[in-house]
Amino acid sequence: MRETDERPAITDSTVRVDIKACGICGSDLALYNGRRDLSGEHYFGHEFSGVITEVGNGANGLKKGMRVASELVKGCGRCWFCRNGMQNYCKSLNDALLPGGFTEQTLVTNTDAYSFLSPIPDELDDITASILEPANCAYHVAMKANIQPGDSVLVIGLGAIGLVAAMILKTMGAGTVIGADRSKLRLEQVRKTGLLDVIDTSEPAWMEQVKEMTAKDGVDIVIEATGAPPVLKDAMAAARTGGKIVVPSVYFGGIDGFEPLPIMRKELTIIGSKGPAPQLKTDGTSAVVEKVVQMKDDLRKLISVYEYKDALQAFADARSGAAIKAVIQFS
Repeated sequence: MRETDERPAITDSTVRVDIKACGICGSDLALYNGRRDLSGEHYFGHEFSGVITEVGNGANGLKKGMRVASELVKGCGRCWFCRNGMQNYCKSLNDALLPGGFTEQTLVTNTDAYSFLSPIPDELDDITASILEPANCAYHVAMKANIQPGDSVLVIGLGAIGLVAAMILKTMGAGTVIGADRSKLRLEQVRKTGLLDVIDTSEPAWMEQVKEMTAKDGVDIVIEATGAPPVLKDAMAAARTGGKIVVPSVYFGGIDGFEPLPIMRKELTIIGSKGPAPQLKTDGTSAVVEKVVQMKDDLRKLISVYEYKDALQAFADARSGAAIKAVIQFS
């Protein structure tokens, strides 16, 4: 924690945002814990809501006084990634945030060719709005799953991304949706929300429980959201023949004794899902904002709020799992 008089100058290609709330992401924890390098990655605090106080050149219709939240909304449309349907790779977050949302003010890149901010409606409070960026990531996971009505889903790893992805998949027509984790604390937290049926993967027979709950020889779709590489083997075992595995996990390290044969034997489809991506309705507005408004009451069940003076406790609770989604409030 530090106070600074630094105030980067507004430019035509940025807007200034007074931060209201900022959530702690798993990548923030990796930076905080030294597993990733802050000198090379500058998006510490990218899950925020706030109010625009200066607008640069006013691109993308952003105006002073507008309530906004972080979300990748627009790519350039011209680079190889945009032209091939991978707008989430258009621009690095290193170029988007100056210095990021763990501060009372930040500059955010906003040009005709790129936007990382969505206006938020009055019915969405600042705290819940701060979950828009991870909800975008979870929406991207759900879209990669290409859910069919009635599909069974197993979500392994009940952090914010896994839980929100499960919630979104339920709204999209999934049938049985099961949450799985080995943390007793996290399982108890999720049970209290009433959002999902959960199983404990530390129990030897947990895979049989999955099959009993789905009445199938495995689930149609597995979301592997633990960040632990060995769990990918469990995901492959839990998926039915012809099943699909979506992997939003940020892995560190490899898998000893990895057996890839089930990929062929079961004809599994394994799909990566990276970060947020523009998810727009036909009128050009964010589909994720609409989804967050739809799920706002349930999303609030995942959030623990901390005043900025208690930010170190927020990081400690996010690290230990005491908070499913820790959000730091600045005003």
